[in-house]
Amino acid sequence: STFSLAEKMSMTSRGTGLEAPCFARLRSLRLGSRLVLATAAAAALVVEAAAAAAVSAAAVASSTSTAAVRLAAQEAGEHADSVHNIGAGSAAKDMDLEAWCAAKNSDVGPAISSRLTDRGAWRADPQPPLGVEPVPGLSEGVPASVVHNVLSAEECRELIAGFPQQGAGFMPGERVSELYRDRKVKSRALARDEALAQALYSRLKDHVPQELDGGRLYRVNPNFRFIHYETGGHHSTHIDGREPGVPAWDEEAGGWVQSRLTMQVYLNSHGRDFKGGEFAIVSPIPNASGDGNASGTNVRYVVKPREGDVVIFYQERLNPPSDYPPYELQHEGSDVTEGEKFACRTMVDYVFPDKERARMGNVKDDAQRRATAVALGAGCSARGPQRVLAIGNTIIDMILTVPHIPVDEKIRVDTKRRYVGGQGANAAQAMAVLGLNVSFVSRIGDDADGGMARSAYQALGMDLTPIIVVPGAATSSAAVIVATGEDKQRSILIYDDPVLHAPRPSTAAALDDVVRRLAAGEFRAVYTDGWQMDLALPIVRAAVAHKVPVVVDVEEITNETRALADLATILIANGPIIQALASSADDGDLRSAVASLAALRVGRTVVATSGPAGAYGAEHGSREVVHVLAVKCDVRDTTGAGDSFHAGYVDALVRGLSLREAMTFATHVAAAKCETPGPAVTRASLELYGVLPSTCAA
Repeated sequence: STFSLAEKMSMTSRGTGLEAPCFARLRSLRLGSRLVLATAAAAALVVEAAAAAAVSAAAVASSTSTAAVRLAAQEAGEHADSVHNIGAGSAAKDMDLEAWCAAKNSDVGPAISSRLTDRGAWRADPQPPLGVEPVPGLSEGVPASVVHNVLSAEECRELIAGFPQQGAGFMPGERVSELYRDRKVKSRALARDEALAQALYSRLKDHVPQELDGGRLYRVNPNFRFIHYETGGHHSTHIDGREPGVPAWDEEAGGWVQSRLTMQVYLNSHGRDFKGGEFAIVSPIPNASGDGNASGTNVRYVVKPREGDVVIFYQERLNPPSDYPPYELQHEGSDVTEGEKFACRTMVDYVFPDKERARMGNVKDDAQRRATAVALGAGCSARGPQRVLAIGNTIIDMILTVPHIPVDEKIRVDTKRRYVGGQGANAAQAMAVLGLNVSFVSRIGDDADGGMARSAYQALGMDLTPIIVVPGAATSSAAVIVATGEDKQRSILIYDDPVLHAPRPSTAAALDDVVRRLAAGEFRAVYTDGWQMDLALPIVRAAVAHKVPVVVDVEEITNETRALADLATILIANGPIIQALASSADDGDLRSAVASLAALRVGRTVVATSGPAGAYGAEHGSREVVHVLAVKCDVRDTTGAGDSFHAGYVDALVRGLSLREAMTFATHVAAAKCETPGPAVTRASLELYGVLPSTCAA
């Protein structure tokens, strides 16, 4: 789980795939880039400039120690297997990833701290006060500190005396160098030490965050690496990863467990027992050419190890990579120039209620997203219990994930899950999660699927008074086939029971009640997904008559949907639909299409969504066509992304945001959906993008 800087910067954003490192030296590392909203760039530069100033101050303060810090780069490795080109040495060239991991982790030996128990060498409670030095120059909320006097001198001596020389868990330095290319040690031992983990937890629990990335503090991991360095020993620049790589369910913890902090424990002292061997946090130096590469590193912070001290620092998200490079906690252990250095390393684990939150949480990304949302007007201003009316389909989606969309072939399904979906339902549920009070007009059957839908809506606090329950009808359903391979395609097969849509008196009664509520001024906005036109058209006409803004989605062109589009205050649809409605022959000319449609009526706004190309919007009376870039995200499932965009836009609309601000906010909501399996965006994903009232308030 430890990656060199060169390897980290060559990672792709798809799953665990790695590109073969194309740079052999640290001075040529690629810093990385991300798609950012153009108007956010200036704000981001301000943040980076402030961070750089703090980093420079820290570097100056530690300049007397920088001469001893090892800045030489790692070699790229002798093997060409890009799948596991992540720090593996020459002995790994014929191993696959599984074999290499098994070899480097070897077996695990017994607890080393048993010596302390046998000799009564544990420091007695109450423990003395611990000195804490926060690491300066990091982004807000990124934890890193040096804690002094955690272990006593006697405890450290006994742990050193217990270092194994052979047996289970022991690996000589020669074998370590064969398996890793980024470090040189005399020996390394793996040990499971519950007593040492508990001692460290009890002494340090008040000096580490109780919550990180939405998870709560769980334990100090009992699996330790004990490292013995001699002259020439070092660990080159790298970034620590989280373990396990995929969050694991822990029945005892009652949630998904993954590490968030590295804990480096020093057992003897710089200056007294050895020279060199400093721990340094470093940052890349950009090339003067401005080509995105690095020419070397700056030392940002230096720790001279001292007996009993512990360095604790955050493990930044590596998979998928952070959206805001460069990484802040790239670090290295410099050459030991004289003597022998002893240390041990473990992690601090957190437990999460949601696997996706555990996988995607990252302090810097979350803070930057919140800052970007607020800076672009996508924050919490005028957030309140606004009531909106949504009209649309309820469809129970069975989502099947497969490697690729099959054509005349038989393949195995990877996962199968059922969700409450449908274009209108996806948007309505997203609005509810965003904090709006949603009244939902939809048709469902009186079957089990209809009951499933009602339960989901009620759990979100939605008003179901306008729901039409049709006796003897089957609720609409769909099979959604999602390809998880490189192309990430999908196919949707929908079943609609004709009985569900047959005319009946209850429909007219429901419509009359909704129109009455519109006339009473109960709704701040109306949204329709462009389906169930016998419901949508009468309600939209009434909304227009009472001057209630109407947000319309159109997915197919018919006479009825053209009439609906003409009534829309805000028309939001995908690019091909907007071009068809504008009779635009040029497939690439979305700007002119949205401008021409917006110009047709006073007070009208038109937005065209275009996937990775972002969105284009125009307002009547304005010559400007607004373009908002897509937000870079880890795409897991695009089902419902457009519906989430609509929900975000409705939320922004009732808060009075400008066109650009509303489009920006909606883009963030859609990006959060793309990182969410299933058709509807979740609270956890929206929290990651900082667009919920609770996260904005924080």
